[in-house]
Amino acid sequence: MFDRFQLQNQTDVFLVPLKDSQSTTVLIMLPVGSRYETEKLSGVSHYIEHLMFKGTKKRPSTLILTREIDRLGADYNAFTGKEYTGYYIKADKNHIETTLDILSDMLFNSKFDAKEMEREKTVIVEELRMYRDNPLMHIDLIFEELMYDGCPLGWDEGGTDKTVLGFRRNEVLAYRDRFYQPSNMTIAVAGNINKDIRKILTKYFGNRKNTKEIKEIGDRRYAPAKFGSSEKKLRLRIENKKTDQAQLAIGFPAFDCNDDHQPSMVVLNTVLGGSMSSRLFIKIRERLGLAYMVRSGAASFRDTGYFQVRAGLDAKNINKVLTIVKDETKKIVEKGVTSRELADAKSHMRGGLALSLEDSSVQASWYVKEALFRKKIKTPEQRLAEIDAVSNEDVRKTAKKIFDFNQMRAAVIGEIDVAKIKFS
Repeated sequence: MFDRFQLQNQTDVFLVPLKDSQSTTVLIMLPVGSRYETEKLSGVSHYIEHLMFKGTKKRPSTLILTREIDRLGADYNAFTGKEYTGYYIKADKNHIETTLDILSDMLFNSKFDAKEMEREKTVIVEELRMYRDNPLMHIDLIFEELMYDGCPLGWDEGGTDKTVLGFRRNEVLAYRDRFYQPSNMTIAVAGNINKDIRKILTKYFGNRKNTKEIKEIGDRRYAPAKFGSSEKKLRLRIENKKTDQAQLAIGFPAFDCNDDHQPSMVVLNTVLGGSMSSRLFIKIRERLGLAYMVRSGAASFRDTGYFQVRAGLDAKNINKVLTIVKDETKKIVEKGVTSRELADAKSHMRGGLALSLEDSSVQASWYVKEALFRKKIKTPEQRLAEIDAVSNEDVRKTAKKIFDFNQMRAAVIGEIDVAKIKFS
C-alpha cells in the first residue's frame, strides 16, 4: 500500500514501503513535456532536463555533481516524454538524505550557466543525430509524426537541430520557471523508507517557496490531439535509406489513458503481439521466419492513444507481414480470443507485473503516473483486478474499435518502392 500527502507548498508525495528492500528510490516528476511547447521552443523540456546536471550553486560543475552521486553507487537518470519530465536516484537506504539533498539542489538551484547552455545545444544535436541514424529507434518518430501529423504529439521530444540551436536563455528560463515550481511536482519515495522521511522531505522540498501564484503554475493547456489525414496516400510514409533490414511500424488510433477500454486493450495486446507465444510472434517469426523482431504495443496520452505493430524484416516481405497482421486482427474482431489465450494473457500480465514491482523504481513510477494521468489512483492489484474481469467479448469489441484498416498508418525505413506496397 501507499501513503499520500502534501507538503506545505503543495508538493504531492507518495510513500511506498517495500518489505525487505535495501534500496530507496526517489522519483520526482512534473507534468511538462514536448506537447506543451511552442514550435519555436520544440525540445526545450528535454533541453532543461539536460541542464539540471550542469552544476548548482552548491555543486558548481557537472563533475562535482555526478561524482557525488556516483560515490553512492546509485542508479540515476532523467527522462523527458511528451507529457512528463522525471528525475530519479535509486540508492542504498542509508543515503536517502543525500539523495533528496542532491535532487532538490538540482531542481531549485541549477545555475543554467550561459556557456554551459550553449555547449549543451551541440550535445543534444548529436543525440538527435544518433537516433536518426538508428532505424530501430527512428521508426517510432516517423510513425508518430505520421499518426499525429499537424499536432505537437507528432514532434520529436528532443526538438530539431534548428530549434535547439536557436534557444534563447531568457525564454528557456521563463519556460522552466513556469513549470518547475514545488506545487507542480510529484515525489515518490519507494523501497526502504526512513522513519524520519517526512522531516527530511520538508527540509529539502517542503520549505521551498512557489515563486508564482498557484493558479499560474504549470499551465496544463495544450493543443488537443489531432490525427493526421485519413486519405490513403497520406497514411503511408517511407524514409528511403540504405539498410540491410527494413523497419516497419503500423498502427491505429486507440484510447486515452483513462478510457474504459484500457484493460481489454492490454489483454488484446498480450495475445496479439505482446509475448513470444503471441499470435504474431508465432506466425511471423516461428512459422514463416519472416522477422527476428516482431511485437505489438500501445501508447496512451491524456486525450488520445494508438495501437502499434512493429517488425524488422527484409523489405520484400513487407506485404506478407501486412497481410498476416490484417488476417490475425480480423480473426480477433470476428471471434475474439480463445479461453486459453485469455487466461494465459491475464496470468502473463500478473506474473510480469509481480516481477517488475520488486524494483523500488518501478513502484515509484507506478504511483507518480497514476497521480499525474489517471482520474483515480489505483494500486497494481486494483488494476490487475480490472484485467481479470476482462471477457472474450470485451476483447472482441475493443479489437473492433481499434482495427479499422481505413485508419491504419504505416511507416517504413529502408530501400522501398512505395508503388509495390499493398497498403489499405
